[in-house]
Amino acid sequence: MKSGTFNRRRVAGAVAATMVLALAQTGVAGAHGQDFRPASLVGTWRVQVTTYNCATGAENPAFPAYLTFGADGTLVETTANPAFVAGQRSPGHGSWERTGHNSWRAASEAFLLFSSTAHGPFPGFAAGVQRLEQSIEFTGRDRISSEAFTEFFDTAGTVTFSGCARAVGTRFE
Repeated sequence: MKSGTFNRRRVAGAVAATMVLALAQTGVAGAHGQDFRPASLVGTWRVQVTTYNCATGAENPAFPAYLTFGADGTLVETTANPAFVAGQRSPGHGSWERTGHNSWRAASEAFLLFSSTAHGPFPGFAAGVQRLEQSIEFTGRDRISSEAFTEFFDTAGTVTFSGCARAVGTRFE
């Protein structure tokens, strides 16, 4: 009888330990709701982007964009950035990878199909390519934030402009 009780306790202890381990790995919310397990980055995200001068921190008005992360590590993005003249910029294509528990990095490039002159508070851009590199973090189960650096290259490959951006996003559902 005593060995049966011991075995039941051993099984119950193993089940409890397995549940604790499983809960820890899935990130069930703690007492203050601060611990979470992010959903997968895969899918489409609505993002609000704020570009800014990397040196001074002076911000430009925010604008919307979409980011779509494929399960195979691909990235497609589109933007409504008013700095570009209508039809000037193609959608961006790139890749992403996980860098930590709640963090990723991504890089994408888009064609600037023709040159534009400065308009309003925005500079002009030469025809060429825009390259965007960003670090992304989950700030909630279906919320992300990112910090990015962008460079613009003319058709000869010369850097013509660079800048910084930060963004917040929510999963498109």
